[in-house]
Amino acid sequence: MALRRTRSSRTLALAVALAIALVAACARSFACPSPQATRSSARGLALGVQSRGPSPTVGATARGAGSVEVKDDLERFISPTQRRFGHKPIAFVRAFLLLLTLYGLSIVIVPFIFLILPFVKRYDPLHRKLVDRCLMVWSKMITWPFFKVRVKGRENLLPEGQAVVYVANHQSFMDILSSFHLSRPFKWVSKASILKIPLVGSAMKAARTITIQREDKRSQLAAFRECVEALKQGTSIFVFPEGTRSPTGSLIEFKKGPFAMAKKAGVPIVPITILGTNRIMPSKKEYFLFQSSPGVEIIVHPPVSAEVIKELPDAELLAMVRGAIESALPKSLHSQVIAPEV
Repeated sequence: MALRRTRSSRTLALAVALAIALVAACARSFACPSPQATRSSARGLALGVQSRGPSPTVGATARGAGSVEVKDDLERFISPTQRRFGHKPIAFVRAFLLLLTLYGLSIVIVPFIFLILPFVKRYDPLHRKLVDRCLMVWSKMITWPFFKVRVKGRENLLPEGQAVVYVANHQSFMDILSSFHLSRPFKWVSKASILKIPLVGSAMKAARTITIQREDKRSQLAAFRECVEALKQGTSIFVFPEGTRSPTGSLIEFKKGPFAMAKKAGVPIVPITILGTNRIMPSKKEYFLFQSSPGVEIIVHPPVSAEVIKELPDAELLAMVRGAIESALPKSLHSQVIAPEV
């Protein structure tokens, strides 16, 4: 009987591995040809935008932190207003394959997380870094067949033992999966509904994701206190200060919470710009996963030190971090502050 169970387990594991490999191969085969450089240049001229030079930095505020140079044409990360005929059906199939990959991997990863969870709760109850590592591997395996993620300015990441508040722009659901490529343990601040997603919600709960109800003041206050306490205990927090996805890629009005928690906990802020996710999976169109040769680019800006955060007025601090994030966005998306969608 035990032998039969062992064989069944091995067969199931092999089937899952083969299914994942098949999905990855199919995803690669559905890749659309990248647009020609001439078309990209023509689109840039039509928008009246030239290639960007080096991005501004948080120089003086970062007290010696290095700058991040962005020399290539950032307009290639913008989602086109029109797609060529046949792209949408292929993008729909790719989105379905992504979903299969996500849940195919979750059949293996999530049980493993719950297998190690008692050990993690006993020896690392506050940080749960081993669970974070599992989520990093999970996310990288999900994105690998579909698009590449590059991280620029990795030297601006602080050591793992240093708690920080990561503040990033939000354009797409793919921002979440892409952010794990920073290879740093952190806790998400997310809307509570994410915990209701089968398997994914269980994994996020095991990682101690901090949830918030957008319209509930008590929930917001409780989440703020939980974030401050986690930061004081040495756990980093990742926040999208816009609070929702931007439909155009331009920055939405920032919430004050992430900056207030960094000031109260006495920790640095690391501004991050995410490029290309809205081109791959546009906001509010999670049923499409378009091919994009530029892939996703994550730019890590110089950190704003805790000393500088303490000295600056709240409005000036918010404007500084916002400016750093916006500096690496395409010029056509600059200074277009829009209200969040209800």
